[in-house]
Amino acid sequence: MDKEKEMITTNEAAEIIKVKPSTIHKYVKQGELKPVYEDNWHIDNTKLFYKEDVEELKKKKGKPGITTGEASKLLGLHTATIFQYIQQGLLAAEKKLYKGREFYFITPEELERFKSYYEEQKRNEGKDFYDKDTNYAWYQEFLSPDGKDSNYILLNEKLQPYLQCQNGEKIPYEGIEKAGYTPVKKIPDIGYKTQKGFAKFQFTESQDFYRAMGLFYSHLGPKNIKVYLKNEDKITVEVKPILIKERIPDKILTTLEESLTEGDITIRLEGIYIDSNLEVLSIAVPSKLKKKIREEAEKSNITMEETVIAILRDKYDI
Repeated sequence: MDKEKEMITTNEAAEIIKVKPSTIHKYVKQGELKPVYEDNWHIDNTKLFYKEDVEELKKKKGKPGITTGEASKLLGLHTATIFQYIQQGLLAAEKKLYKGREFYFITPEELERFKSYYEEQKRNEGKDFYDKDTNYAWYQEFLSPDGKDSNYILLNEKLQPYLQCQNGEKIPYEGIEKAGYTPVKKIPDIGYKTQKGFAKFQFTESQDFYRAMGLFYSHLGPKNIKVYLKNEDKITVEVKPILIKERIPDKILTTLEESLTEGDITIRLEGIYIDSNLEVLSIAVPSKLKKKIREEAEKSNITMEETVIAILRDKYDI
């Protein structure tokens, strides 16, 4: 026995590792933690351990990152919202085994990066992807004064929209109309579609993606589309189920099929059908639980259905 080493009790060891005293006894039985005395000798009904051994075990048993619950508290968001960001690829997380269960864990560095991204997004919260005053939208295609297409509204590093012209010129958003540029197609005001769910795409920015956005705008209008800020070269777009009754160029169809992450695309004689691939699951829940779900949905600014789906996906890793 090394008398110079600091010794601590079972309760003190449990406090350091942040577990119950019974768990410390389990570590001893499993041979993961060795008491100072090999026999059952103890003082005041507790075994003694070297503190440095306990600290070393703490490193091995410590959480492999920040949980979604901890991240929600640090960011002031509901866990369902955190899970949505993970599913959208905006927040990197890895599932790992901890205390006999699988959890999503986020590294401190990734959470700090996301926090900066999220705060930037919040600062631009009022700048939706669609401007109802001008009837312009992100990635919308415009014609030049001399009738040339392939001019698109893009975002700069500060998330400010501008018109990227085919000739290389960049026109500030406020100056698009004055410069004589007009939309190739005006975005129609289509009411909210009642079909359940969204089909989800993750696009790489390209001209085929811009053309796909043109299809969405023409057939769905902005009320049935969600566009998320670019992250790691991916742009997430969610659209309500829709039958697009026109011939889709092969390149754009391929882009849609390769970028689809949730939902289905079916080729039909009259066009293509994009579906959310949701199925109805009818359940009755206690009124208190329903109230809690409603409160969480309102806090996260999403529907009750999206809240429940996020919770179930987190549970079953889907």
